[in-house]
Amino acid sequence: MKSLIINGYGVKISYKKGVLVISKGKESSKYSLADIDKVVLVTSGISITTKAIRALIDSGIDLIIMDSKGMPTAMVHHPFISRTVETRRAQYKAFNDYKAVVVVKVIAVSKILNQAGLLKRLSRSVGTSNLRDDIKLIKSYADEVMSIDGDNVKEVRPEVMKLEAAAARIYWSAYAYLLPKDLGFNGRDQDGVDVVNKSLNYGYGILYSECWKATVLAGLDPYAGFLHSDRSGKPVLVFDIVEVFRAAAIDYPLLKAFRRGWRPNVDEGLLSSESRVELIKLVNESLSTRFKAGSQVKELRSWISTFTHILASYLKDRAILKPLVFRW
Repeated sequence: MKSLIINGYGVKISYKKGVLVISKGKESSKYSLADIDKVVLVTSGISITTKAIRALIDSGIDLIIMDSKGMPTAMVHHPFISRTVETRRAQYKAFNDYKAVVVVKVIAVSKILNQAGLLKRLSRSVGTSNLRDDIKLIKSYADEVMSIDGDNVKEVRPEVMKLEAAAARIYWSAYAYLLPKDLGFNGRDQDGVDVVNKSLNYGYGILYSECWKATVLAGLDPYAGFLHSDRSGKPVLVFDIVEVFRAAAIDYPLLKAFRRGWRPNVDEGLLSSESRVELIKLVNESLSTRFKAGSQVKELRSWISTFTHILASYLKDRAILKPLVFRW
């Protein structure tokens, strides 16, 4: 199974006799729906027929439309999702009790310890011990998060976010140390103009779409978060889930690619369409990478689904929620 990435102006997508037809001018390619699990539209100027949309949805294939910065502007999937009502009622109720405190701490600890794990893995592979103190300090922030106590999420969230931010500052400083200096990366900045920050932004956008799908399939409301405060029109629960997987799904493969010499092209302040396609392929490969957590080994996209379903079960008193920390 693969993601079909559509790139280029004037491209047309249609459906004929059981296959998806991608055409531009006199040239065309055909793809069996059985070989596709996702269709990603990277650039504007692409047209798709309603027949093709219906065929994709009926076959359980996601249709994702990305903006120029990598954020999914639309995701089309089947409207009928099981378990939604029961799960969402439990989700809304949990926000006002101790379950929300547990969720916030689990998400933050998962993020922090996976950041430490990435640095440990890279420090071994590049043969440096300079990051030892940074890794130790980052882990200490995870311990502090776990020790926070409070009766509700509004009480504990500010302290958790403060510790998460402190760990992030150390992490990104170490990340910069591991990157080639010609990239000009001085730290994480969503509005940064360097190619590393632009690539991270785009990669996270791809990860958002994967986590959004898992959230919806688990029956959860993407707009009712725990770690991130509610914001009108923002899928803050998706933002919560993304935190757990940033290091493994995006930071790690990007760091390796940059160290191998990959350099994206920038066109008028944005990643070129060709570089966006390369990034999507890189992230898709990353999501297929197998990671070990506890005694289980799964592809990363399967871990996203597993964690999200465990979260939904926890909110309904049917599972125990623990930090998801990979064996790096």
